Amino acid sequence: MEQLEARSGVRAHAVTAHEQHAADALVARAQQGDADAFGALYDRYQPDILRYLLHHVRDRETAEDLTQHVFLRAWQAIPRYQQRSVPFSAWLYRMARNRMIDHFRTRRPTVDIALLDFPEPAESEARVLAAERRVLLERGLARLSPNHREVLVLRFVLEHSAAEIGAIMGRKEVTVRGLQLRALRALRKELAALEPSP
Repeated sequence: MEQLEARSGVRAHAVTAHEQHAADALVARAQQGDADAFGALYDRYQPDILRYLLHHVRDRETAEDLTQHVFLRAWQAIPRYQQRSVPFSAWLYRMARNRMIDHFRTRRPTVDIALLDFPEPAESEARVLAAERRVLLERGLARLSPNHREVLVLRFVLEHSAAEIGAIMGRKEVTVRGLQLRALRALRKELAALEPSP
């Protein structure tokens, strides 16, 4: 929990003005039907969109399929995209989020027991404890509201800024900061409830 809070000041995805200008130029070319420009946008943003979806669906093949749907939809819709409304990356994340929601609405979640990570007898106690903490954290996140879970994943797993999260979730930056604080408090409460009694 402390690690999540400590990392809130870390910024891993800082985008320079030059990078933003280059991305905007590619978007403008793609809007005119330039497939090479869209290919460059795909190369730039596909890994982040895939990582975002993989974190939520927990299956690489499904995440890859959803990512392909997102970029196909983006190619179809890019002529209508307006750069002044939201950054292109946020536009893609919104599409990914909507596609993920549609995916979960149409499928019942299942767990493949072969994919579960059971500790091996030779593992050290520290590794086993770390795995238990990870499972506890995942269980705590699963008990949060979708908005609380979403803001924590975007902020601490994918390391987006509050401004980027606001663009992705369609909220003001100050609202995102408040939502993040409430989500951390809710997660702390859920983790306390899940902790085994001594």
